[in-house]
Amino acid sequence: AAFHSYCASVAPGRVGGSHSVGWGGSKFRRMPCRPIGTPLLSSFVTDDATRSEEYDWDAILPFEKNHHNSVKVIVPDEERENDPFHLANFRAKLEATVATAEQLRKSALWLEIPISRARLMEEASRAGFEFHHAEGNVATLSKWLLEGSSRIPTFATHQVGVGAIVIDSSTDEILCVREKRRNYRPWKIPGGLAELGEDLDEAVIREVYEETGIKCRFVSVLGVRHIHGSQFGRSDLFFVCRLEPIPNDNGEVPQPIAQEDEIEEAKFLPLAEYRDMVQSDDSNIGHPMMSRIMEVVDQSSNIQRMIVPSVVPGRKLSPLYHAPIDSVAS
Repeated sequence: AAFHSYCASVAPGRVGGSHSVGWGGSKFRRMPCRPIGTPLLSSFVTDDATRSEEYDWDAILPFEKNHHNSVKVIVPDEERENDPFHLANFRAKLEATVATAEQLRKSALWLEIPISRARLMEEASRAGFEFHHAEGNVATLSKWLLEGSSRIPTFATHQVGVGAIVIDSSTDEILCVREKRRNYRPWKIPGGLAELGEDLDEAVIREVYEETGIKCRFVSVLGVRHIHGSQFGRSDLFFVCRLEPIPNDNGEVPQPIAQEDEIEEAKFLPLAEYRDMVQSDDSNIGHPMMSRIMEVVDQSSNIQRMIVPSVVPGRKLSPLYHAPIDSVAS
């Protein structure tokens, strides 16, 4: 379907026939549109090609348009009848596909290979491909095709973490946890990593509930810590957020229940005790970052959240976090 849509985008309203197009300063002659599933992108040939030459469609792999003027080859999980991805001739077809993409002045060629056909990765490596990332059962490889050094961005340069300041104003206590492993301080605020596609407010509310059983509502972001060389060598953005605990039907904030697998204890700690801990001069107890965060809490300096539309067509609404804006009467 992706190939068919590209044919339509080159020649809107056309079902057959041929069409000439300028590409990167060169002119290409497109062969007649082929059925859906045929690699239409690779049907471009230069004007230098002889008209009598028959293009060998079986010599390349089917590929489709991708972001940033690149193309992508997707290898199916299982071999099929007349499978173009057979190991015996995969490298030759891949190299022919690379040549075609280069002729089209594409920026890069991406290759998705499922773990069930991992043997193809060795052939791709011999053709100049490198690993870009892997998720689940699929590895994605890439090859830069233009002159100069590769401009393909590194995959997942950052991970996003969230932590929650949850204060029960009726008792002047702050929600804290002690993990079963790696406790750098006697107590810490609940939190963890945001999941893929999860907004900050969703992530921090979920983490607090999972670790303590306390339901909360999001108030604001208090601060952001940025460090490097974290898990898997990635950089880390840690957002400290202000949440409000939601009372039960009796109007009381329930007692926390520690998550069985990870949390040794969860409790509401007197706020004064927590302040003394994070502000301590003892290097084994004090916490410079959280000491600063508590100053932000005292000053009620909140980073506000609002939902804004995107200028990118089809992209959903997204949250914007910003400094407070004074209301000005019109």
